[in-house]
Amino acid sequence: MERELMTVTQVSHMLGLSTRMLRYYEQKGLIASRRQAGYAYRMYDEEAVSRLRQIILLRRLRLSLEQIGQALGDPTAQEAIRIFQGKLAELDGEREALKAVRDILGELLEALKSRYWMPAGQTLLENSRVMALTEAFAPPQLKQEKERARKMEELTRAEEAAKLKDVRIVHLPASAVAAARYAGPEPENHAGQMIADFARRSRLWETGASMRLYGFNSPNPPPEGGEYGYEFWLTIPEDMEVPPPLEKKHFPGGTYAAHCIRMGDFHQWAWLARWVEESEEYDENGSGTPEDMFGGLEEHLNYYDHIRSTAEGEPETVQLDLLVPVKAHVRE
Repeated sequence: MERELMTVTQVSHMLGLSTRMLRYYEQKGLIASRRQAGYAYRMYDEEAVSRLRQIILLRRLRLSLEQIGQALGDPTAQEAIRIFQGKLAELDGEREALKAVRDILGELLEALKSRYWMPAGQTLLENSRVMALTEAFAPPQLKQEKERARKMEELTRAEEAAKLKDVRIVHLPASAVAAARYAGPEPENHAGQMIADFARRSRLWETGASMRLYGFNSPNPPPEGGEYGYEFWLTIPEDMEVPPPLEKKHFPGGTYAAHCIRMGDFHQWAWLARWVEESEEYDENGSGTPEDMFGGLEEHLNYYDHIRSTAEGEPETVQLDLLVPVKAHVRE
């Protein structure tokens, strides 16, 4: 008796995973799907769903996809033991750093309570106990300060690890684009296939077009889950005609903060947004609406090479640039 199969949409709703992530897990070899006779979409059996639950758990335990693949792919438990031991050691270090933060916050709180009627800034500057704490941020001068300085250094390293250091400011040129949009199950796959078919039929790489491929949610997935849409823009020559159901549009270009990721690391959108928010040189310059990701774009890099080397289907994307529209900060 054949086990019951579930559609991509059913699995996506049940587990709270986007269809894009399901597809990426397949590309990484973490799960496998099946195709049912007479049905065009991928299906998942009970084994794949169970594996997905394991992946979700291990991701919440802060393991990388590479580590998860190594742990689950080992016929013994040796690799999982090694990975878990390493993660525990890493968490122990973070716990020590967080304890240092808690201790300092407690001392700051007591100082403020003792002089609650005065401005906080004045209390923090004048209180000798509080000022002594700032020495933890400087190279230790005395033996008794070394442990505190070490803890603060660990905290600084942990904070810096989550900050982006490779953000580039780029100008994207204006261009005519062939736009493909699909709303429903697996919108990236459908819209991506439409673009790939168009590029091959028109042999776009022979026209001299830059063939840059941008994409964005259209609209964003609703917070409660469910279907959403995705739209791709492929740059084309200005005089090229675009056959339906694609549309010819004009991308105005502009200045963007760019951060490169590997496919699947979409949580780094939040890191890039924070970088823009904290920047002293640039302000966010988006559309103001979540319906189009606030004007943000995902550029699928090296599409020119990928489409030429893929005879059919949608080319695999390995790297993307996350792009947030920005403008120079005006100083008053």
